[in-house]
Amino acid sequence: MLILVTAPVWALAQKKVKNGIIYKEHPYIETMKKIAALYEKGDTAAMAKFFSDSASVYGMTRYDVDTSKVAQWSVPPPKTLSGAKQGWRQIFDTWEQIKMRPMGPPDGLEYSNARFTVQSWWLLTLTNKKTKKVAKVEMALFDIFNPDGKIAVQIGFYDPTSLLLAMK
Repeated sequence: MLILVTAPVWALAQKKVKNGIIYKEHPYIETMKKIAALYEKGDTAAMAKFFSDSASVYGMTRYDVDTSKVAQWSVPPPKTLSGAKQGWRQIFDTWEQIKMRPMGPPDGLEYSNARFTVQSWWLLTLTNKKTKKVAKVEMALFDIFNPDGKIAVQIGFYDPTSLLLAMK
Protein backbone atom coordinates (compact mmCIF):
# COMPACT_ATOMS: atom_id res chain seq x y z
CA MET A 1 0.00 0.00 0.00
CA LEU A 2 2.82 2.40 0.87
CA ILE A 3 4.36 1.87 -2.55
CA LEU A 4 1.09 2.72 -4.28
CA VAL A 5 0.75 5.93 -2.28
CA THR A 6 4.38 7.15 -2.76
CA ALA A 7 4.89 6.04 -6.38
CA PRO A 8 3.15 9.08 -7.94
CA VAL A 9 5.23 11.47 -5.77
CA TRP A 10 8.47 9.71 -6.71
CA ALA A 11 7.55 9.77 -10.40
CA LEU A 12 6.94 13.54 -10.30
CA ALA A 13 10.26 14.14 -8.55
CA GLN A 14 12.06 12.40 -11.41
CA LYS A 15 10.54 14.54 -14.17
CA LYS A 16 12.92 15.23 -17.06
CA VAL A 17 12.74 18.38 -19.18
CA LYS A 18 14.92 18.94 -22.22
CA ASN A 19 16.66 22.29 -22.55
CA GLY A 20 18.03 21.87 -26.05
CA ILE A 21 20.53 19.85 -28.05
CA ILE A 22 24.26 19.26 -27.58
CA TYR A 23 26.35 19.04 -30.76
CA LYS A 24 29.82 17.54 -31.13
CA GLU A 25 30.06 18.87 -34.71
CA HIS A 26 28.67 22.24 -35.74
CA PRO A 27 29.82 25.19 -37.88
CA TYR A 28 30.22 27.35 -34.75
CA ILE A 29 32.55 24.74 -33.26
CA GLU A 30 34.60 25.04 -36.45
CA THR A 31 34.60 28.82 -35.93
CA MET A 32 36.24 28.33 -32.52
CA LYS A 33 38.91 26.09 -34.05
CA LYS A 34 39.61 28.78 -36.68
CA ILE A 35 39.90 31.46 -34.00
CA ALA A 36 42.39 29.30 -32.07
CA ALA A 37 44.52 28.88 -35.22
CA LEU A 38 44.41 32.64 -35.84
CA TYR A 39 45.35 33.30 -32.20
CA GLU A 40 48.45 31.14 -32.67
CA LYS A 41 49.37 33.31 -35.68
CA GLY A 42 48.65 36.57 -33.85
CA ASP A 43 46.13 37.72 -36.46
CA THR A 44 43.85 40.11 -34.54
CA ALA A 45 42.13 41.45 -37.67
CA ALA A 46 41.07 38.00 -38.85
CA MET A 47 39.98 36.98 -35.33
CA ALA A 48 37.84 40.11 -34.98
CA LYS A 49 35.84 39.17 -38.10
CA PHE A 50 34.23 36.34 -36.12
CA PHE A 51 32.91 38.76 -33.45
CA SER A 52 29.96 41.13 -33.68
CA ASP A 53 30.82 44.82 -33.60
CA SER A 54 29.03 45.09 -30.25
CA ALA A 55 30.63 41.97 -28.71
CA SER A 56 31.29 41.77 -24.97
CA VAL A 57 34.47 39.92 -23.98
CA TYR A 58 34.96 38.83 -20.37
CA GLY A 59 38.06 37.33 -18.78
CA MET A 60 40.91 38.99 -20.67
CA THR A 61 44.09 38.80 -18.62
CA ARG A 62 45.01 41.79 -16.56
CA TYR A 63 48.62 41.68 -15.43
CA ASP A 64 48.15 44.16 -12.54
CA VAL A 65 46.56 41.75 -10.14
CA ASP A 66 44.62 43.77 -7.55
CA THR A 67 44.06 41.70 -4.42
CA SER A 68 42.06 44.32 -2.55
CA LYS A 69 38.70 43.24 -1.13
CA VAL A 70 36.87 45.29 -3.76
CA ALA A 71 38.69 43.56 -6.64
CA GLN A 72 38.19 40.12 -5.10
CA TRP A 73 34.41 40.47 -4.95
CA SER A 74 33.61 42.56 -8.00
CA VAL A 75 33.14 41.48 -11.59
CA PRO A 76 35.16 43.56 -14.02
CA PRO A 77 33.20 45.09 -16.88
CA PRO A 78 33.44 43.40 -20.27
CA LYS A 79 35.81 44.58 -22.93
CA THR A 80 34.43 45.80 -26.24
CA LEU A 81 35.71 44.29 -29.46
CA SER A 82 38.17 47.18 -29.70
CA GLY A 83 39.36 46.50 -26.15
CA ALA A 84 39.64 42.78 -26.87
CA LYS A 85 41.78 43.50 -29.94
CA GLN A 86 44.06 45.69 -27.80
CA GLY A 87 44.32 42.85 -25.27
CA TRP A 88 45.16 40.35 -28.01
CA ARG A 89 47.83 42.69 -29.39
CA GLN A 90 49.32 43.06 -25.92
CA ILE A 91 49.60 39.27 -25.70
CA PHE A 92 51.20 39.02 -29.15
CA ASP A 93 53.64 41.83 -28.32
CA THR A 94 54.67 40.15 -25.05
CA TRP A 95 54.51 36.44 -25.88
CA GLU A 96 55.68 34.12 -28.67
CA GLN A 97 55.41 30.46 -29.64
CA ILE A 98 51.69 30.60 -28.83
CA LYS A 99 49.86 27.28 -29.07
CA MET A 100 46.22 26.50 -28.36
CA ARG A 101 45.47 22.81 -28.05
CA PRO A 102 42.03 21.41 -27.25
CA MET A 103 41.87 19.65 -23.89
CA GLY A 104 38.65 17.89 -24.73
CA PRO A 105 35.97 17.94 -27.37
CA PRO A 106 34.05 21.23 -27.60
CA ASP A 107 30.29 21.23 -27.21
CA GLY A 108 27.79 23.24 -29.21
CA LEU A 109 24.79 23.98 -27.03
CA GLU A 110 21.55 24.79 -28.82
CA TYR A 111 19.36 25.87 -25.95
CA SER A 112 15.57 25.92 -26.22
CA ASN A 113 15.32 29.46 -24.88
CA ALA A 114 18.75 31.06 -25.32
CA ARG A 115 21.34 31.74 -27.99
CA PHE A 116 23.68 29.06 -29.34
CA THR A 117 26.79 28.64 -27.18
CA VAL A 118 30.05 26.81 -27.80
CA GLN A 119 31.97 25.71 -24.74
CA SER A 120 35.55 24.69 -25.34
CA TRP A 121 38.56 23.77 -23.21
CA TRP A 122 42.10 24.67 -24.21
CA LEU A 123 45.68 24.32 -23.09
CA LEU A 124 47.31 27.62 -23.97
CA THR A 125 51.12 27.45 -24.07
CA LEU A 126 53.20 30.54 -24.70
CA THR A 127 56.73 31.84 -24.12
CA ASN A 128 57.43 35.26 -22.66
CA LYS A 129 59.59 37.21 -25.11
CA LYS A 130 61.51 38.98 -22.34
CA THR A 131 62.09 36.21 -19.77
CA LYS A 132 61.95 33.23 -22.19
CA LYS A 133 59.86 31.40 -19.57
CA VAL A 134 56.98 29.20 -20.72
CA ALA A 135 53.47 29.60 -19.36
CA LYS A 136 50.85 26.86 -19.57
CA VAL A 137 47.26 27.88 -18.97
CA GLU A 138 44.18 25.69 -18.87
CA MET A 139 41.31 27.76 -20.20
CA ALA A 140 37.57 27.31 -20.68
CA LEU A 141 35.80 29.51 -23.22
CA PHE A 142 32.07 30.06 -23.55
CA ASP A 143 31.16 31.78 -26.81
CA ILE A 144 27.58 32.91 -27.36
CA PHE A 145 26.61 33.50 -30.98
CA ASN A 146 24.10 36.03 -32.28
CA PRO A 147 21.53 35.24 -35.04
CA ASP A 148 24.05 36.50 -37.67
CA GLY A 149 26.54 33.78 -36.68
CA LYS A 150 28.94 36.19 -34.96
CA ILE A 151 30.22 35.90 -31.40
CA ALA A 152 28.18 38.31 -29.27
CA VAL A 153 29.66 37.32 -25.90
CA GLN A 154 32.87 35.51 -25.00
CA ILE A 155 33.56 34.45 -21.42
CA GLY A 156 36.96 33.00 -20.56
CA PHE A 157 37.90 31.28 -17.32
CA TYR A 158 41.50 30.50 -16.40
CA ASP A 159 44.08 30.84 -13.66
CA PRO A 160 46.65 33.52 -14.64
CA THR A 161 49.29 32.29 -12.16
CA SER A 162 51.43 30.62 -14.82
CA LEU A 163 51.39 33.81 -16.93
CA LEU A 164 52.37 35.96 -13.97
CA LEU A 165 55.22 33.62 -12.98
CA ALA A 166 56.58 33.50 -16.52
CA MET A 167 56.72 37.29 -16.57
CA LYS A 168 59.12 37.43 -13.58
